[in-house]
Amino acid sequence: MTKKEVHQIVKSLDSLCQDSCQKLWNHPEVGGEEKESADYFRKLLSEEGFVIVNEEQLKHAFYAEYGSGKPVIAILGEYDALPGLSQKVSDKKEAMKEGAAGHGCGHNLLGSASTVAAIAVKRFLENEGGEGTIRFYGCPEEELLSGKVKMAYYHMFDDCDMAISWHPMSTNMVYDSGYLASASAHFEFKGKSSHAAFAPEVGRSALDAVELMNVGVNYLREHVTSKARIHYTTDSGGFSPNIVPPWAGSWYFVRAPYISDVKEILERVKKVAEGASLMTETSMEMKIDYGCCELLENHAYADLAYENLKEAELPEFTEAEMEFASKLESTIASENVERARKLYDTEGLPLSTKLGARDLYQINPLTASSDSGDVSHMMPMCLISTSCWPAAVSPHTWQATASTGSSIGAKGALSAAQVMAGIAYDLYKKPEIREKIMREFCEKKEDYTPMYEA
Repeated sequence: MTKKEVHQIVKSLDSLCQDSCQKLWNHPEVGGEEKESADYFRKLLSEEGFVIVNEEQLKHAFYAEYGSGKPVIAILGEYDALPGLSQKVSDKKEAMKEGAAGHGCGHNLLGSASTVAAIAVKRFLENEGGEGTIRFYGCPEEELLSGKVKMAYYHMFDDCDMAISWHPMSTNMVYDSGYLASASAHFEFKGKSSHAAFAPEVGRSALDAVELMNVGVNYLREHVTSKARIHYTTDSGGFSPNIVPPWAGSWYFVRAPYISDVKEILERVKKVAEGASLMTETSMEMKIDYGCCELLENHAYADLAYENLKEAELPEFTEAEMEFASKLESTIASENVERARKLYDTEGLPLSTKLGARDLYQINPLTASSDSGDVSHMMPMCLISTSCWPAAVSPHTWQATASTGSSIGAKGALSAAQVMAGIAYDLYKKPEIREKIMREFCEKKEDYTPMYEA
């Protein structure tokens, strides 16, 4: 079977791709609550002949496997939505349901395209009759940056050889590197309650400790890498001002280019918290929720992904779709629109239809965080994107939600499915490419342990 025939299998699944994208978009579920979405994919892949493997500790995580022997290729899928981003397919901000969730990051497209790609690869393996295994990974809680970290903790990625990932974006491109490493940690201070007017000297304020910690971390910012980000929120337990609060907490996110940076900064944040505890005569407990890694560079794998972007059919959009995209862009500052169209070389159009330059990831770095980065530290992983919303639109916005529920997003998803199926085809058919990718991975990888406390 040729690669073009695999592409044709993907095209024959167009209606399934559209239906899947729409089903998830119409029933958005936030991280940790993706029951309907996960069950939908389980049923779909089971009926296609995949064996479903669940992890009892993670209700909405699974993988669906077909085939036998090596190599074992993973295609990553996600399906969680974002809180508060409910939106109609409209060029005006108009919620389907006020305050409800919406697919503002395109995970309805992501899970659907990855499923379609996995089915196409399964049919290819079925036709070839040789050795090789395909796995679709149903990954929850990506927006919480924790799902794949937990899946790694429970050994769900064991025995996989290589992974393929994609994400909806504003253009068609490949990423050699990307994602900021990140960690989430809670700091809990316990003091001694007292009447703030009658006997303040008896009390030991946990809230004072929180405030001193936050001041200390603000001074710390000058002395960490300039590319690091430290975010926090606080919780004083809702005590009234006339009570010395016996409990208070801070929740911190630390982001940096590399997980080694994150761990180092987090240790320094911990020392600041310990100092605040000492100054206020309170006790302090720190709990790391999770940490996720940056994308481990693999240029050989990115080269393969780029060749498959060249060979696949990139999204083509109708005049009506271009007009809708233009109306969405009209809600964004004109200077941002102009900058984005120039960056993605859209030839003055609101939607990108061309393949981005090979080095576009350097000009337009991916500065978000994702738990997908952890997978790239366990096995070689590539990352591609296709055009699923207007050039000037950012993810996590109502404009992105409107696009992911439209035919624009579905076209980008089908194109991504072709690219992913093509990458898998090459990995099965060309062992010399696998070896080159694996050599680079082995040269760069370090020991990996999931940064998670169950």
